[in-house]
Amino acid sequence: MQNFIRDRNVFNLLPPPAWWLQRLYDYDALLVVIPSRQDAVYRLARRTWNRPGIQAMAVIHRENDTAMMAHYGLVPVTTILGHGVWGTNIFNALRARDIWAHGGAEKFVKMEEEFEAEAKAKLKASIRDDMWMRAGDAWRSYQARTGRRSRPTVQSRTERRTQTAPSTSSSTAGSGIVLATS
Repeated sequence: MQNFIRDRNVFNLLPPPAWWLQRLYDYDALLVVIPSRQDAVYRLARRTWNRPGIQAMAVIHRENDTAMMAHYGLVPVTTILGHGVWGTNIFNALRARDIWAHGGAEKFVKMEEEFEAEAKAKLKASIRDDMWMRAGDAWRSYQARTGRRSRPTVQSRTERRTQTAPSTSSSTAGSGIVLATS
């Protein structure tokens, strides 16, 4: 089955390479590539097999891509830029959003709802944690401003250093002898 339709090709786009078309056919035999009538791009579309595609009655302008899709019995999937670089990234993108590959519409919707619920729960937890931290900061600030807390709850780095490491610069350091200096 041919998966490249030449159509009018008003922008003279080169056809995709044979290896790429074969890979497309191996991925999904119902997918076809067709040059756009409106832009210098390709349209990736799927042949319909159990229901009609775009109805001819829905077409208002006869020279656009919608009319082309209706004429060939196709449903649009995505657009491929027509710059002549054919890679395999599109197959990963198709696989990621292919409803059939995910087990059908109902399973896909369930997966999407679970993903959205998980994202909502993460956002809620993040907001809760942020509010908890802000409330603690506000409480400590209130205590400090009202005089209920006379010292910080965590010693600064310089305070710890001077308390734990006595100076050893004099000969009497650490002996308990205090020298008076004038």
